[in-house]
Amino acid sequence: MVNINKRYIVAGRSRVFSCSCVLLFIFFNQSVSFAQKHAFLNYGISDGLIQSQINTIHQGIDHTLWLATLGGVSRFDGREFTPYSRQTGLPNNSVFTAYADKKGNIWFGTQDGLAKMTDKKIYTYPTPPNLKAKFVTSIMEDGAANMWCLLSNHLYKIIGNKLQKQLIQDTIKQPITCLEVDKIGQLYASVYRKGIYYLNKDKWVNVAEYKDKSLIITKIIFDKKDTHRIYLLDDKGIYTLTGNDLQSYQPKLISGIKSRLLSLEQDVNGDMWIGTNNGAYLLKNNELTHFTDSNGFTNKAITDIFNDNDNNLWLASQGNGLYKYEGDSFLTFDKSQGLPNDQDIMGITKDKNNNILLGINGGGIMRYDGNKLSFIDMPKDIQSLKKVQCLYTDKKKMIWIGTEIGGIWKYDGKTFTKILGSDQYSVNGITEDENGTIWVATPLGCFYVENNVWKRLDNFYSFSFSVMVTGKDSVIVGTYDGIALAVNKKVVNTFKFKAVKTSAVYCMLKYKDFLIVGTDDRGIFTLNNKTGLVKNYSVNDGLNSNAIYSLTTDEWGNIFAGTGRGVNIVSFDLKQDNFTISANNTSKNTLLESNQNAALYADHKMWIGTTVGVVVYKTGVINSISSPPFILIKSVRLLPETYDNKSVPEMSLTNGAKLSYNQNHITISFSGVYLKNPQGLSYQYKLRGLDSSYSALVKNNVVDYPSLPPGNYVFEVKAYTADGLASKNTASFSFSITAPFYQTVTFRLLAIAALILTGIMVEILRHRFKARRREAINKMRRDENLKIRQQTAEDFHDELGNKLTRITVLSDILDTKMDETRTDQKKLLEQIRQNASSLYNGTKDILWALDPKSDNLYEILNHIKDFGTELFLDTKVDFKFDGITTSFNQFNLPMEYSRNLPMIFKELLNNILKHAGATSVHINATTDRRNELCMIITDNGSGFDANETYRGQGLKNIINRTKRIGGEIEIASAHGSGATVTLKIKLNRKT
Repeated sequence: MVNINKRYIVAGRSRVFSCSCVLLFIFFNQSVSFAQKHAFLNYGISDGLIQSQINTIHQGIDHTLWLATLGGVSRFDGREFTPYSRQTGLPNNSVFTAYADKKGNIWFGTQDGLAKMTDKKIYTYPTPPNLKAKFVTSIMEDGAANMWCLLSNHLYKIIGNKLQKQLIQDTIKQPITCLEVDKIGQLYASVYRKGIYYLNKDKWVNVAEYKDKSLIITKIIFDKKDTHRIYLLDDKGIYTLTGNDLQSYQPKLISGIKSRLLSLEQDVNGDMWIGTNNGAYLLKNNELTHFTDSNGFTNKAITDIFNDNDNNLWLASQGNGLYKYEGDSFLTFDKSQGLPNDQDIMGITKDKNNNILLGINGGGIMRYDGNKLSFIDMPKDIQSLKKVQCLYTDKKKMIWIGTEIGGIWKYDGKTFTKILGSDQYSVNGITEDENGTIWVATPLGCFYVENNVWKRLDNFYSFSFSVMVTGKDSVIVGTYDGIALAVNKKVVNTFKFKAVKTSAVYCMLKYKDFLIVGTDDRGIFTLNNKTGLVKNYSVNDGLNSNAIYSLTTDEWGNIFAGTGRGVNIVSFDLKQDNFTISANNTSKNTLLESNQNAALYADHKMWIGTTVGVVVYKTGVINSISSPPFILIKSVRLLPETYDNKSVPEMSLTNGAKLSYNQNHITISFSGVYLKNPQGLSYQYKLRGLDSSYSALVKNNVVDYPSLPPGNYVFEVKAYTADGLASKNTASFSFSITAPFYQTVTFRLLAIAALILTGIMVEILRHRFKARRREAINKMRRDENLKIRQQTAEDFHDELGNKLTRITVLSDILDTKMDETRTDQKKLLEQIRQNASSLYNGTKDILWALDPKSDNLYEILNHIKDFGTELFLDTKVDFKFDGITTSFNQFNLPMEYSRNLPMIFKELLNNILKHAGATSVHINATTDRRNELCMIITDNGSGFDANETYRGQGLKNIINRTKRIGGEIEIASAHGSGATVTLKIKLNRKT
C-alpha cells in the first residue's frame, strides 16, 4: 500500500476390551506468549470441509487428499472440498479412516462397517454375524494387492464382497491396535500385549515382543532415510525398533510433553512431528517446538499427521479442521503477537542495538529484540508523531521518522526532535547521501535536511513517492509521473526515462549495472546503464501484482519485490541476460498488500511490512524438492443443441464415445492436483485431429468446442506449476464424430454423377431462358422508366405548383398596386424574387435527383449535409453531420433513394427550424456488417408528442417516403426533451 494523504478408537489394556472403545482425547488450554507466528494454513467448514473433527488423512493415486471426519468424508484437490456422507451412500457419517487403493477405489471405515466407492458408486460390505461393534479403524493394501482392515480391533481380509477374519499365527486372539504397510508392501500389525508382527508369504513373523505389556501402539511409521528403523507411537511415548531391538526414542525430550500423544509423522527432512491433545510438537535438532494457538496453530487435539507426495505436511485437528504447515521459510507478526489492531506497518529499520523497529500508521513505533515486541515511548501530546509513514537509520545510527502529517523527526534512542519547517508535510521516503544530507520525498515535492535545516530541492514541486542516491552528488526522485534526476541539488531537465513517464514510481533500486523501478500499475522496469536497454516485467511474467511497493536485495543478490498481492523474488540470469520472477510463497495467508518502501534486509532475513502486519522471510532457504502435479479430466459433456426440430440432451461422455455428426458441441473440464500451490497451476492442451500443437499456457480449466467437424479426436492436457514443472502424466480422452450420409464416399460419387447430368440439362435449357431473360430485363427497364416519370411528375407538382400559384397571386397584387408608392412595389417585387428563388432551388433538387451520379450514397449524404448547412446558416442553430466517409462510395442506390432520402431529411430539418426552437442539430450516419445504413438526427428543441404528430401531414409524408425505399423510421420525443429520429435502410454494394 502507498500513502497518498478423533476421537480415535484404539485397543488398550484389558479393561478396555469389553466390546467398548476408548476415546483418547482430553482437551485443555495452555497460554504461552510468543513473539512470532508460524506459517500454518487452515481449512475449515467455511472452505467447504464437511466437518471440523478430522480423524485421518490419506492421499489417492490422483494426489487428492481424503479426509475422514465425524461428519462424513471430504475429498480435497487443493482448491475444493467434495463431500461424501450417508446421503451419498456411506453407511454412517462417523468415518474413522479413508483409504485409496492402487486401482483408484476409495475405501471407508465407519462406525457402522466398511464401504467402497468404485466408479462414483458406494457399496457397503456386510459385517460378520453376531458382531456387536462394527467400527472400522484401519484399511491397508499390501504389495500383492490384498485388502485388509481392522474391524472392532480384529484383523479381517477382504475377499470379494466378504470379510474373512484372520488370526496372527493362528493362536493369538488379542486385539490388534494398528496396521501399516512398508515400502515393499509387507503388512505389519501391532498385537496388544504381544508385539510387532509382519506377514511373510501367508505366515506371520514376530519382529519384537513387548516387554512392557501396558504399551498400546497406535501408529507404526517407517524411517524415510533408514530402512531398518521403525517408529512406534504409544500415548505416553515413542519407541524405535531396529531389528529386534525395541528402545525408547528421545525419552528426555518426549517426557517434556505433558499431553497425550495421538499421532506421529516424519517429514521430508527426517524431523519428527508429534500430534497431541494440545497442539503439535516438532522434534528437530534435538529440540522440541510446541505449536499452539499462541504461535499460529491450534490448541485442539491433532489426531493425524500426513506427509503427502509433494512433501506438504498436513495436520488433522479435532474441531479446527485441516492445517497445512508452510515451512519455516517465513514467519508473521500480527495482532496475535502484540501488534495493535491497526497493523499497517509503513516503515521498518534497525537501531544501533540491532533491534528491529516497526513504524505503524497510528500506532507509533514498536521494537523487536529477537524475543518480544514492545512499544517505544513517544510524547503523548504529539499524536501526529504516531502516524508513522516511513523509518530510516542513517550512518550515525540516528533514526529518522517520516509522519503522515507532522513532517520529519529525529530519534536518538532517547529524545524525539522535529525538523523545523517540515510540520505540514507528509513523508513518503527518506534516504541519506554520501555527504550526510538527508533526502525526503513528500506529496509536495522533494526536500533535503542539511544541518537540521529543511530545504526544498530547486523549486521541485512534483508529488514524490521515493528518493534514491545514485552518486556522490546526485539523487533520483520517483514521482507520480516518472522519475527525475537532481545533481548538486538542481534538477536536470534533460534527463528522460520515457518508459515510466506515465507511471507513478513507488520504489527504486540500484542493482549491479541496472536501475530497477517499481511502478503503480505497470510492474517493474529495468534500465541497463551500460547498454540503455529497457525491459518491463508484469503479471504476465509471473508478478503477483503490477503494483510494486518495495524493492530490496539480500546477500545472494535476490531481489524481494513487495507487491499488491504478496512478495515475488526477482533473480538475474547471467546467461539469458534477463530477470526471472518466481513466487516467494504458496500460502494464501501471505498474499498480502505490501506497503511502500516498508522493507528491510537484516540478519539473513527479509522484513516486509504489509497492511496487516509483518512477514519475515528467511533468505537462502532451499525449498524441498516437490513431485510434479497430477492432471486428470473431470468431465466431458455433450452440450444440448437443436437439429431438425429435435433436441439433443446434455449428457456425460465416457472415454471412446462415438457421436453422430449433429452431436458436435463438446465441453471438457480438467483439473491439476498440486497441493503445494494449487493456485499457481497452468495448463496446456491439444485436440488431436483438430490442433497441430499444444495451446499456450492458460489458467482456465474448461475448454469448449462448439462445432466440431466429423473425425477421430484425442484430447490431451498437461499441468504446469508456477516454476514450470510439468505433470508426469498427460490426461487424455478420445471420442469420434461420424460423418453425415452426404459426406460419405458413395454419396459424393452419386452427387458428382447428378451434377454432370444437371449440367447437361442446364446447358440445354440455358439458351431457352436467354430470350425470356432479355424480354424480362427490357420489361423491367420500361417499368422503371415509368416509375421515374411518375415520381418526377409528383415532385414537380409538389415543388412548383404552390410556388407558381403564389407568383400569380403576387402578380395580381402588383397590378392593383401600380399607382401606389415605390416602397410597396419593391416589397412585392422582393417577394416575387424569393418565391422565384425557391422555385429554382426546388427544381435544382429534382434535377439533382435525376442525375445518375446522384445514385451514390456518398453524394446523397453530402447533398443532405450541404442542405442543412445552408438552411441553418445565419441562424443560432449549431448544425453537425458526422460519419460521412469515402467508404460510402461503394454503395450505389436506385433513383428512388436519391430523391426520397434528401426529401425526408429536408422535411425533418425544416420542421426543426420552424417549430422546435432548437440550438443544436446533429446527424450521424453509420453502417454495420449487414450493410444497413443507420441515420440518427437529434435536436435539443422543445420536443413534441410523437403519437399526436404522426397524425400530421408532414410526418406522414416522411413515413411514406421511408416505405418507398424499404426503410424503417423511429421517432422518439416528448415535450421539453428534444427529438430523436432514427432511419434504417438496407444497402447494396457496387458490383
